[in-house]
This record gives sequence, structure tokens and C-alpha cells, in this order.
Amino acid sequence: MPPDQANRVTALSLAWDGDGPGPAHQRLAAALRAQVNAGRLAAGARLPPTRVLADELGLSRWVVTEAYDQLKAEGYLAGRVGSGTVVAGPSGTSRPGQAPPRLHDHDGVRPLDLSPALPDLSSFPRTQWRAALTKALGRVSDAEIGCPDPAGVLALRAGLAAYLRRVRGLDVDADRVHVTHGVRNAVALVCRALRARGAERLAVEDPSWPRMRDVARGSGLEVVPVPVDEGGMQVGLLERIGADAVFVTPTHQFPTGVPLTASRRLALIDWADGGRRLVIEDDYDAEFRYDRRPVGALAARAPDCVVYLGSTSKTLSPGLHLGWMVAPAALHDDLAAARDAVGALTPTLDQFALVSLVESGAYDRHLRRMRRLNQQRRAALLAALAVARAPGLPAASMDAGLHVLWHLPEGADEAAVLARAHERGLTLLGLSQCRVAPGSPGLVLGYGNVPEHRAASVAASVAASVPCSHADE
Repeated sequence: MPPDQANRVTALSLAWDGDGPGPAHQRLAAALRAQVNAGRLAAGARLPPTRVLADELGLSRWVVTEAYDQLKAEGYLAGRVGSGTVVAGPSGTSRPGQAPPRLHDHDGVRPLDLSPALPDLSSFPRTQWRAALTKALGRVSDAEIGCPDPAGVLALRAGLAAYLRRVRGLDVDADRVHVTHGVRNAVALVCRALRARGAERLAVEDPSWPRMRDVARGSGLEVVPVPVDEGGMQVGLLERIGADAVFVTPTHQFPTGVPLTASRRLALIDWADGGRRLVIEDDYDAEFRYDRRPVGALAARAPDCVVYLGSTSKTLSPGLHLGWMVAPAALHDDLAAARDAVGALTPTLDQFALVSLVESGAYDRHLRRMRRLNQQRRAALLAALAVARAPGLPAASMDAGLHVLWHLPEGADEAAVLARAHERGLTLLGLSQCRVAPGSPGLVLGYGNVPEHRAASVAASVAASVPCSHADE
């Protein structure tokens, strides 16, 4: 019997009860989940298109799409371009209730990437993005395809200005919004503009995201570390180091997870002195605060001295290379010159697609769904680490973002832990890789890419990766 027929999903095979309790999409997801767990839908089995299954079950297509999307988020299903929706595999990977196998590169299974930069890529809104691209093709003019504005499509800059006014309180118009090829591209542009204005030293949080420091150094700026404590960057140290600008993550410091305190925010604005010195604010995951509204953006309070950065890297996918920068008007000419030198413009059709996604409300709906999912994944990983008795402690941080900072026992060999974790199929970022000055060891554990049912196996692998001499402490 052909595989597609052997794994065919029908109302009979699902034991579908059209009048059961609860929302239809949740009942359908539960029925499909049961089929996978029971082995009646094997890894690689192709599911019917949403329209076909909806017709067979007498449901709306929306119900089937929601059920498929939920199971993709949980890691049961995967979407393949040209092949529709399939049961996630390969066969032999763990399901809930089964002991997780140890994964190695030579098994043909890619290591699970726990990078803090990765969202749940299986939850990318493919259907909505496809519709947005189709709308973009009908919307874009011949002139816009041929000679796009280097600062970005006006419709997107206006849409982003409205979005940032609504969700982050920035009083900004389209003229101050620059579309970028992601946050790294934005940092490169700002650093070039700073060098053109005679700046020499950029202060950065220590620890911080290492790639941003590399970009600054590559632009010819001297990078000066400023320690971070439980209140965020120690802003009081800025005066003595003679920096011309500072790069900060004040809403949710990376990687410690703490917000910059209110008093230090005010001190940072005073240090900038009305634009004489520049603050570069990376608002990298403000969309993902789970217990309350996120801390306000610095740029909302001091627009003349703060460059505000954001992107779709955490909300949609880093592969889109779609970002934005809101800059003081005084930087406009220097940024334009830097953009001419750096290039790397975001494709026009992708810009128009994002316009459609935001205007239709699909972007907001996606974010609401991802907030729920990410909060569940955060709780699942922390609980699993406790159950596995992973040596070390989680850093005290907000209920937010896509990562947890895990402090290893004092004296643990962080490099050895990372190597052992890789042998067990995990790709991790070490805290020392984020530091400028030496400090205590730790792991930056991203959970955006970790389905809930894999939290236990991930935690067990992390616990087993700490050398035995420290596991008993």
C-alpha cells in the first residue's frame, strides 16, 4: 500500500466527534496528536491539505489551519515547501512519554540549536506571509521595483512609525524611520555615522551580544566595556571612560535578563546631554514580556539622543533580514552616507509584505500567539532543569524574552560543558562568549526553538554536560 494511503487521515481514523466539548481546533489538534503518539501517523507521513481535510470533516479551513499550526509549534508536525504538512521526523526522534534518544552529528540529525537568537521557526506564519507577498506584488509600482528608496519603502516606514507609536510610545514620523537589513546592519550604519562625526569610543554592556561588538570594532571604534549588575549597566562609570556613544539593551539586558533601573535610565539620558553623545538602544525582544507590559523604550523619552533599533528577527525569522532604526534628525545625512557605503538593502517585496502583515492585524495576532507559546516553553525548560537537577542556578530575571541565563557552579569549565553538550546534540552559547572581562561561567539557553515535549531531554542533556566533579556540589 502506498505510504500516503497507509497514513491517510480521515474522520474515521481520527474518531472525530464533531459535537465534542471545547473549541474545534483544539479537539482536532488533540486527535492528530493522539495519532502521532500511537504511531499510526509515522514520521514523514504527509497530511492532507487543510482545504481537503476541512471538507472531509465538515469544518472550516481555519479550524484545520489552527490545529496544524499548534502541532507545528509543539514539534509534532513540520511544513515543507512543495510537500505540504508532514509528521515531524526523522523516525526515532522522541515523542512525549518516550525516552529521548541521544543525538549525534553522525546520526544524520542536526543538533538542536539553543541559540538565544532563534524564535520558533516552525511557527512562522507561512500562510499569512504568502498572502502578504501576493498582496505586495499587486501593490508595488514599477518604479518601486526598479529604484527603491535606500531608506526603505515609504509605506513601511509610515507603518512602522504608527506601530512604534502604538506599542512602544515613540513619537515618530516616517522621515526618522530607516528600514535596515537587520540590527547588525543598523549598528554598522550608526557606527560609520559616528566615525564620520569624529567619534572614537563606544561603550558596551559587559556581558553583551558579541556580534555587535565585532561590528563596532570593524567600523574603527574602540569598544569599552561597562559592567552590568542587577540594575543593568553601571551608567555611573560612563563619565570616567570618555565614550562618545553607548550601546545598551535597557528593556531586557542581554544576556542577564534584567531591566535598566529607572534612576539609571535618567542618568543615561543626562549623560547623553541632549545629543552631544549618543545612546544606541537595541529593543531586541520587547514584544515578549509575559507577566506585564514591557519596560518603556528610552527613545520615547529622549528622541534627540537615542537611536532605536528593532527587527523581525525574534518575532518572525532572522532569515528575513528585516529591521528598522529610528534616529535623531541630526544624524540623517551621516546615516545616508553610511548607507551608500554599506549597501545591503532589504528586498522591496519583503518590505511591502511586512506592511500588509501589520496592516491586516496578522502580525499582532502572531505576536499574541507567540507570547503564549514562548511563556509555556520558558516555564517548561526551567521546570525540566529543576527536575533534572542541573548543576547551577537560573539568573534572577524577568519573565520575558527567548532565553534563560544559567549560572554554572563556580570553577566549572565552561568550554568543556559546551563541548559535552554538543556531543549530546545541543548547540549552546556560553556566558564567557558574551563577556569582555573574565567572569563566572554560565550558559545562555535559548528556548524559542525548544518544543515543550523536548524540554525534559534538553534539560537532561544540559545536566549531563556538567563535569562530574561539579555535578555533586
